[in-house]
Amino acid sequence: MKIHVIGAGIGGMSCAAVLAKNGFEVVVLEQNDYFGGKANRISEEGFEFDTGPSLLTYPDWFDELFIYCDKNPRDYYKFQRLNLITRYFVNNKVVDVMSDIEKTADNFENKFGLNKKVFLRYINKWIKIYNISEKIFLLKELKFNLLFFKNAIKWLFSTGFSNILQSMSSYNRRLENKYVEPIMNRFATYTGSSPYKTPAFMNQLAIVEMINGGYYPEDGIHSIPKAIYKLCLEMGVQFVFNTKIDEIKYERQSFNISSGAKNYKSTVVISNIDYYHTQFLFNRKVNTSYSKLSTSAFVFYWGVRINSDKLKLHNILFSKNYENEFSQIFEEGVLPDDPTIYINITSKINSQHAPKDCENWFVMVNTPANLEIDNRDNIEKIKKVIIKKIEEKIGVDLSKLIIYENILTPKSLSVSTGSYLGSLYGDNQNSLNAIVNRKKNTDSTYNNFYYVGGTVHPGGGMPLALRSGINVAKKIINEA
Repeated sequence: MKIHVIGAGIGGMSCAAVLAKNGFEVVVLEQNDYFGGKANRISEEGFEFDTGPSLLTYPDWFDELFIYCDKNPRDYYKFQRLNLITRYFVNNKVVDVMSDIEKTADNFENKFGLNKKVFLRYINKWIKIYNISEKIFLLKELKFNLLFFKNAIKWLFSTGFSNILQSMSSYNRRLENKYVEPIMNRFATYTGSSPYKTPAFMNQLAIVEMINGGYYPEDGIHSIPKAIYKLCLEMGVQFVFNTKIDEIKYERQSFNISSGAKNYKSTVVISNIDYYHTQFLFNRKVNTSYSKLSTSAFVFYWGVRINSDKLKLHNILFSKNYENEFSQIFEEGVLPDDPTIYINITSKINSQHAPKDCENWFVMVNTPANLEIDNRDNIEKIKKVIIKKIEEKIGVDLSKLIIYENILTPKSLSVSTGSYLGSLYGDNQNSLNAIVNRKKNTDSTYNNFYYVGGTVHPGGGMPLALRSGINVAKKIINEA
C-alpha cells in the first residue's frame, strides 16, 4: 500500500518511519526545501539558532521510536538532563527552577518566602493527576470504550470537580505568593492558552518539566528532527521537497493530491500540516477566530556581541501585569503592551553556536493569532519594548550590541508552516469544551485520511507531535 504524508514535521516523519518499518511504501511531500517543520535551524554569520522548540522533554518517547525501528537511539542523537532548567525574573526578584523539585522548593522558600512543604504538597497533587492523564489521554489514540470511561471516572475523582470549573490562575492563588503564581501559571502557554481561562487541572503541565525534567540535545533541538529524518531514510521513506500542495480531492476510492502541474494519487493520506489549512485544501469552510486559536509569536533571532552573566540557557522575564497580557491577546486580539519575554541562549551550553565573545539570543513574545498585527510598525514597537525591559531587568542595553537579526512573525510562520493565522498549536485550551473537542487524528468524512502534528490530538509540542505520528501509524497498521 502506498501512503503519502503531507509535511515533514516531527509528527509526519515519526509516522512515516513506523509505517515504512512495517512494509508500507511511504512518500513524504514537503513544501519547503528542509525537514523538521517549526523545528528548523538558522545558520548565518557564525550563529546557530533553533527556530522553534527549545526545550526537550520526554526523551524516552523519542527513544521509543528508534527502538521500535530496531535502532540504538544513541547512534542518532545524544542529550543531557539539565540541572538548572529555567531562570525566572519576577518583578525585582530572580529564581531558578531546577530539575530537582526539592531544590526548586528550597529556592521558592529562600527567594520568595513560600513554605517548602506547602509547595511540595501542591506539586504532589498534580503528579498524581498527571500520571493518570498520561495513560488515558496521551500515550494512545482516544477510544471511547469501557476502559476509557473507567479511567476517566478515576481521573475525575482524583482531579475534583472544582478543578474543572475554576481556572488555573484561580487555583494557584491558594499558594498566596505573587512570585510563584505567575511561574506556575506560565505552563498554560505550553498549549498556547491563557492561565486565566484554561481549567485548573491543566496545572499538571508543570509536571512534564518540573518533575520529569528538561533536557538539552547535543547540538540543539534541530538534532532531533535531523535524527528522525535519517531514520526515515534508512527505513526506506521517500521525501519530495519543494512540493506545496494546492488541493486535495477524493475521487474513485483514492485521494488526488495536486501540487502545481503534478498530481499524486494515494489510498491513504496523512496530513502533518495545520488542521485548518488542510481543510482549505479540501475546499471546506473554516469558522474560527484568534479568540479560539492558540497564541502566535514574534521571535527575534539576535546575534549579540556580549557574554551575559545574568542569563542562563532558558530565561523568562515576566510582564508586570500577567493577566492584562492575556486579556490583550485573547479578548482584544492586539499585541500586548508589556509582554512576557522568553530568552533562549544555546551558546551557553554549545560555544559553537556563536562566534567568540558573542551569544545567540532567541527572544520570543506571545501574540494573538492575528495576521493584522504583523506589520513593520508593530515589529519596531515590540523590539523597543523588549530591549527596554531587558535593560531594566538585566542591566544590558542591547541597542548597539545586536550584530545579526532574523525575525519570525505570525505571517512568516503561516507561510513557512501553513499555521492558520500564525497560531502555534491550532485551537487553544481555554475551556473544558475546547480540550474535550481537540481535533481528532481521523477525518470526519474520509476513513483513510489522518491528521498528525501539534494542531491535533494529543496536543502541541515536539513530544506530543511525535506521539500523534506513532499512534496514527499503529492505527493504520492494525487496520490494514
